[in-house]
Amino acid sequence: MAKPSREAVTGLLAGPAALAVAGMLVNGCNLLMNLIVARSLDPDSYGAVSVQVSIFLILSVAGNALLIAVVQHETSGPGGTRREQWSWIRRLRGACGVGIAISAIVAVVLCRPVAALMSYPHPLAIAEATIGAALWTLLCVERGLLQARGAYPRLAVNFVVEGFVRIGLVIVLVLGGLGVNGAGLGIVLGVVVGAEHARWAVTRTPRLPRPPASQRGAPASQRGAPVSQRGAPVLPDDGTPPATGPIPLPIPAPRASARQSVIADTTVALGALIPLALLQNMDVVIVGWLGSSGVGGYAAISTACKVPVFIGLAVANFLLPEAARRRKEGRPAGGTLVVALVFVVAPGLFLAGLGLFAAKWLIGLVFGAHLTAAASALSVLALSMTLLAVTLMFTTYLLGAGVRRVVGVLAVATVATAGALVSAGGGSMATATAALAAESVTALAVGLLVVQLHHADRRVARVAETHRRPAGDMGLPNPQPGEGVPARV
Repeated sequence: MAKPSREAVTGLLAGPAALAVAGMLVNGCNLLMNLIVARSLDPDSYGAVSVQVSIFLILSVAGNALLIAVVQHETSGPGGTRREQWSWIRRLRGACGVGIAISAIVAVVLCRPVAALMSYPHPLAIAEATIGAALWTLLCVERGLLQARGAYPRLAVNFVVEGFVRIGLVIVLVLGGLGVNGAGLGIVLGVVVGAEHARWAVTRTPRLPRPPASQRGAPASQRGAPVSQRGAPVLPDDGTPPATGPIPLPIPAPRASARQSVIADTTVALGALIPLALLQNMDVVIVGWLGSSGVGGYAAISTACKVPVFIGLAVANFLLPEAARRRKEGRPAGGTLVVALVFVVAPGLFLAGLGLFAAKWLIGLVFGAHLTAAASALSVLALSMTLLAVTLMFTTYLLGAGVRRVVGVLAVATVATAGALVSAGGGSMATATAALAAESVTALAVGLLVVQLHHADRRVARVAETHRRPAGDMGLPNPQPGEGVPARV
């Protein structure tokens, strides 16, 4: 195997590094925003802002699923002409525009009844969160196109632009006296600016050229396959065509339309993202639901321990398109997964190590001395969230490869994790320990799917290599020049 060049390694690291740095910048500023807003509002108003943000995050899962579908369509769909490529993008943007308009009308009409049902005193904030999540789908379409085109530096810049604008507007509007509704308006305007910036970046980013390794439409003699004297490809004993790439993959049947493929991929992505969102947030909800008096302290360490998950969410924007594209081209994709894992495991282990020696100091410095009651569980929960970030990377990789079994595994794991957390009784250390055990099993189960995928790839590669091997290598007589190799029937 040839040793990868320095340029290849640098290129492999540049994408996730840029996205990881952008993710850390945005999340650092987001933490600063929370501190400013918490000190500017009374406890009830700050709690209302937290509920509003939670509603926005839950509803925005639909946009994130659409992003995955866009990446998969762009990296695995047919090439087509430039006009055909932009035609489906315009149709998708138009569909998102219609969805935004409908969502805005429904949000305004139903915000008061929903607020009354939730005993939430800010109905307009619910409408703002819903509209912001609807606009998020448009931003995700543009980001998906940037991912599929490998424009990771521009995508990282878009993260920073959208995050800084959104965070800055929330701070300004809250400090300006608009309170909870100002925070929601800042979210909406920030997403709008981010979507427009991403669209601007897409118009300046050409689609990646079709890989010459695939050589679709070329005769078999040009693809390295054995041919007969008449140019017909030589088929193996089982009648299957010889593989033509380094890692030959079965070619799926063509899909009926771009619309159907996007809908199908979005549905599958939703089935994976919803359990991941629950695994990320349900521990705090369950601790509060059980009526534990230490929910504030546990929420503090939970927020701190989500650093590897937040970094993973940024790095996933590199892993998904690279894994899908490399497999489409018949190249190994395991290297991209290894790089992504390094970027999420390293900070998680650093945080866990810091928690062993300076947990109370760290939580007191960031959140205040009154929220250090659960500091002793910081290192355990940090390991749990690191494993969740690993599961996120595995899931993203499998979705890029089109493996849908991960949806069922995550669904079962989510139910099992909820049961483990409830059985912990609401104690900080007990909950963190239960989360670590549950996340360990989940990461192992999803990791086994990755191992099975690689084993299947190697089996196909070995069979293809055998079919491509010259006749003399298999103990058969070599044909003399001019005799040709008859095709098997």
